[in-house]
Amino acid sequence: MEYDVKFPDMANYDIKKPGEMALYHAHCDFMPFRSVIETTQVSLSAMREYYHEHTEKAREVGDYVTEEWAMTSGMLYTARAIPLSYYSLVLVMVSLLEEAFNTLCRAYCIINKYQIVQKDMAGQGLERAVNYLEKVASVRGIKSDTQWEYVKTIRDARNMVVHNGGRVTGKKDAYKKFGFYLHEEDSRLDFEHDDIVRMYEAIMEFIDRVFRMEPSNEMIGAISE
Repeated sequence: MEYDVKFPDMANYDIKKPGEMALYHAHCDFMPFRSVIETTQVSLSAMREYYHEHTEKAREVGDYVTEEWAMTSGMLYTARAIPLSYYSLVLVMVSLLEEAFNTLCRAYCIINKYQIVQKDMAGQGLERAVNYLEKVASVRGIKSDTQWEYVKTIRDARNMVVHNGGRVTGKKDAYKKFGFYLHEEDSRLDFEHDDIVRMYEAIMEFIDRVFRMEPSNEMIGAISE
């Protein structure tokens, strides 16, 4: 487990490049967030153990009132509080992802003096940012592997949490493909600590790959000298 709060060293980035500048800012958010994931897990485990210990102690002395309270509280905590905590981590993680890509688009626009800005592009959110990077900044190959599909599915899972309380509507193939657990009775997403870590690592790998990609020679959105 990683309990220390990591932070990027600017000396490891070529700040003159749009991608490297945006990558530094992305790492400023995502590196500390890794410790948030772990400290959240420590807190959740501690509370679960707290209720378990109170249940056992109350049972040993025949305190059935306290035992019932501890058992009920522990079950409710495990069934409701823990899933909501994991939902919160997913919400923050995807928000950081989208802001990282928005920052990358702004960096290309400012440094290369593009006339076209991100809001001029079709779509919204992550897709609009990628659309801008491909068509204006000429960064090719962002969608070249299953990593893009997985990251999109993580984003879609976030949307299901925001808009449907975690219940997945529509097609579920991508969720099943990437190992997301859906309750049979209502298609509600359920996460564990390992799921959060796996999503985090996939997003980090995706960001590191895309932000270090070199644009082609086409400068569609730039002001001609």
